[in-house]
Amino acid sequence: MPRIPEETIQQVLAATDIVEVVGRYVKLRRAGGNFVGLCPFHNEKSPSFNVSPSRSSYHCFGCGAGGTAIRFLMEHDGMTFVESVKRLADAAGIRIEEEVWDANAEKAAKLRSALIRLHQTAAAWYHQLLMKSPLGEPGRAYLKSRGITSAVAKNWQIGYAPGSPQLLRQWAGENRFSQALLLESGILTENERGAYPRFRDRLMFPIRNDNGEVIAFSGRLLQADAKAAKYLNSPETPIFSKSKVLFGFDKSRRAISKAGQVIVCEGQIDVIMVFEAGLENVVASQGTAFTEHHGRLLKRHADEVVLCFDSDNAGLKAAERTFQILAPTGLNIKMVALPQGEDPDSLIRKEGADAFANRIAGAVEFLDYQMDHAMANPAMEQMGERVRFAEKVAANIRLLESPMARETAMQRVALRLGLADASIRRQVGAGTQPKEKPSAPGAVGDRPGRNLLGSQDKTALLLCRMALNKPEVLKWLRTVDRPDLLSGLPGTELLGLVWQGRFDPMDATSMSSFLATLDRNTESALTQVLAGAEPKGGLEDAQQALASLELLRMQTQIQQLQTQLKTHGLPADRAMEMQRKVISLQKEYLDRIRPEPDSG
Repeated sequence: MPRIPEETIQQVLAATDIVEVVGRYVKLRRAGGNFVGLCPFHNEKSPSFNVSPSRSSYHCFGCGAGGTAIRFLMEHDGMTFVESVKRLADAAGIRIEEEVWDANAEKAAKLRSALIRLHQTAAAWYHQLLMKSPLGEPGRAYLKSRGITSAVAKNWQIGYAPGSPQLLRQWAGENRFSQALLLESGILTENERGAYPRFRDRLMFPIRNDNGEVIAFSGRLLQADAKAAKYLNSPETPIFSKSKVLFGFDKSRRAISKAGQVIVCEGQIDVIMVFEAGLENVVASQGTAFTEHHGRLLKRHADEVVLCFDSDNAGLKAAERTFQILAPTGLNIKMVALPQGEDPDSLIRKEGADAFANRIAGAVEFLDYQMDHAMANPAMEQMGERVRFAEKVAANIRLLESPMARETAMQRVALRLGLADASIRRQVGAGTQPKEKPSAPGAVGDRPGRNLLGSQDKTALLLCRMALNKPEVLKWLRTVDRPDLLSGLPGTELLGLVWQGRFDPMDATSMSSFLATLDRNTESALTQVLAGAEPKGGLEDAQQALASLELLRMQTQIQQLQTQLKTHGLPADRAMEMQRKVISLQKEYLDRIRPEPDSG
């Protein structure tokens, strides 16, 4: 894989504010000199995720995840080490020069880079066709009919994909994009007759990642065609996974965090119109149901979700599926009652932005909305129908993460349906099964570094903590010229890293640069050591700890030699040599532990 020089990594980390990087994904609040928030790598109710500006590192006391800003992007966004460094470098305006030594990794990195460039260039071309070319007139006419101005189209870089395959081929040739790359991106697709454009005569909406880069497209059909999908999305590619991306999130993330609330719509145009109406905390999924990844993503920025779906049966079913995904995360799910046949876009054009904002403010709890919708059916006057509906609602109540929320919901349902509290409780309890705690993404659920940290000798770990927190201890330790002391002594790996390292733990850049060179488990383990409380004691205590490790090393050597002496067939001269060494070590050990004579 590509190799980035260590000095460049240090430069990137020195220019990176880890609080700012993590804060794009996690809602943080100051706690003394650090920042805390809900861990993005596992579900939790109270914050155990800690970001230390002074150490330029993060650590979760719940799941064990930890490391530098580079590690955070690797774990959170699924990036490689090099990709993470590049993103931070781009943000800091630092130029990266790499040394390549792994052909496969370099090939994958080049493909991702080529796909990003292709999508960025294609978005600009589609946009130019819509705004300037006579070919884009159908797209302009459609936008005008929906009340979307040229300024809005420019803000969202909306484009137009022409119906002619020849135009795409010509554009690709001018920009030197190969057919293979176009097929990989999904801009081209193929059948038995050959390759052809996936998007033809469609309004094009660029789909962006959290960093604002175009990674896919959603095309809206302009001509009525019963055989073609109204909306068509790019396929899954190395840079696009629809289950992990929310349309508009790159623009709305800050507004969502500020409001603590996110409005969820069904389509791109709804998101655009709601955003442009001043309610910027809005997103939509990519033509598919919400996923657990979406839920975790929103939970890191908001406490409440307002579903703004169509009021027909299809809209209610989509809302219920979304509730079932989001509710277990602890998000409070509400629903806006839209008039029949209306969507956010049409309502804003008809009633205005203020009226729509009032509807959002008046959103009701999803379970109440579900009951309102059901109670409008005359069949609900029959007890049997209400009982059947209660069973359906009970399944949704079970999904609520908070015991208080479940209790309140059961009381409301019993009151609305005219059923006994005990009956509702039985139905809710009947399907309750103990759940395994979900593993965090990127296998963080295995508590990285836990095994390594647990295997460390307690005295060695104490000395390691002292060296990381007390400059005088580290300075003294690095003057001790005993390279053999830790050899063959299990449980001293972390101490050895600190002892033999050339980093300064009091310097955030130096420390984070060192951490970035470690593997995931070691980085997490050492980050957890850094996150712990400063140990008591001073230089004298550290010296005593090192002396204890020396005695332990001698004991270990004696035991190893004695074990070898029991080996059958050991040559006599070798056995005698080992016996003499055992006696010598035992004498030295006894001399060291013998108390000093009383001078009195």
